[in-house]
Amino acid sequence: MANWCYSSYCIEGDNEEVRSLYRRMKRLQDRRKSLVENDFGKTWLGNLVTDLGSDWKEVYCRGTWSDLGYEKGILRFNTETAYSPMNAVMKLAKSKYPSLRIYYSAEEDGWGVYVTNDAEGKHYPDRYFVESEWGREYFSTMTNVCVYVSGLIKKEVRDEKELRAAIEEWNENVEDIDENITLNEFKVEKDEYLRV
Repeated sequence: MANWCYSSYCIEGDNEEVRSLYRRMKRLQDRRKSLVENDFGKTWLGNLVTDLGSDWKEVYCRGTWSDLGYEKGILRFNTETAYSPMNAVMKLAKSKYPSLRIYYSAEEDGWGVYVTNDAEGKHYPDRYFVESEWGREYFSTMTNVCVYVSGLIKKEVRDEKELRAAIEEWNENVEDIDENITLNEFKVEKDEYLRV
C-alpha cells in the first residue's frame, strides 16, 4: 500500500493556456465514464496524460486530482498521489502549454517529505508546520513558530536553536507520546522547469 502524498497546485501563465488546461480537466471529471478504465475514477491523472496525447504507461501518474477551480486566470487543484507529487504529469502539461508557471506544495507524512517549488512564497508561503495533540499549524517564519510553540509549552523560545532544544526537552518529559510536539520544514525544490 502506498504512502499518500497530498499536493496543492497553483498554475498561472497565458490566460488562454491556463483556461484550456482547466477546461480539459473539467471535461474529464464531468464525463459519464472515465476516459481510460482504471481503479481511481474519472479524475485519475492517467486520464489527463492520455488526453494530453501521451501514454499513461510511460508517464508516472498514480493518483487523482480534486477541488479543481479557475478564478482570475489562475488554475488551482489538489492531488492525492503515491509517494510524491506527480510532477511528470505537470511537466507533460507544460510541454503542451509552454507559458504555464506551475507552483506546488506537497506533504507525504509516511516518509516525512514536505516540499514546495515556490521559493518566493507567492502562492505557498508556509515553510514550517508544527504537529501536536492540538493539531497541525502552518507558519511562514521561524519567529511565528517560536511564538506558537512558546504558547504550547508555556516557556519563551526566541530562535530556532532554543526552539529545537525546548521541543526536545518537552518530548522527553511528556508521559504520553501523543503529547509530543514535532517541527517540520518544507524543503524548497529547485524545479525551474515548472516555473519558467
